[in-house]
Amino acid sequence: MINVANKALNVVSNLFGAVAMVFLAFLMFGITLDVAARAILGQSISGVFEMSELSLVMLVFFGAMWAQRDDSHIRVTLLPDRLRGGGGRFANAMAWGGGALALLMFAWPATQEAIYSVSIWEFRWGYVQMPIWWTKAGVAIGLWLAALQMAIHALLCLTVAEPRKA
Repeated sequence: MINVANKALNVVSNLFGAVAMVFLAFLMFGITLDVAARAILGQSISGVFEMSELSLVMLVFFGAMWAQRDDSHIRVTLLPDRLRGGGGRFANAMAWGGGALALLMFAWPATQEAIYSVSIWEFRWGYVQMPIWWTKAGVAIGLWLAALQMAIHALLCLTVAEPRKA
């Protein structure tokens, strides 16, 4: 059952990672074009700054699952490395469980804020009117799924000697 959930989250992780890469591409190309426009034309492209802010948020929260899956998060493994066997697996499980709990503590208020933001179709003013409700929803979804992924990884640490290969 845990392996099935892990495989399903891997599919979601790949989807979210692809979406995060689209936002990364916008950041790279959009900002480059904006800088070129400022240098050549003397003025920015309207909305690029605002969309860059939102793209960065989506990149971080949609890319979190991908980073966790590839062990790309910064972490200290001194204790699990010193404790071989069951002790190391237990220490890893507690660390991933603590990470899941921390993400859950962020996910709940982010969800409340997202619900409110969507209910009023929230936007912000910059040079252009930019809807932000969708990014607040994306943050909440990303937090819930990353927490679920970390919780499942914690369970895998307890049941499988090497969860990455499961």
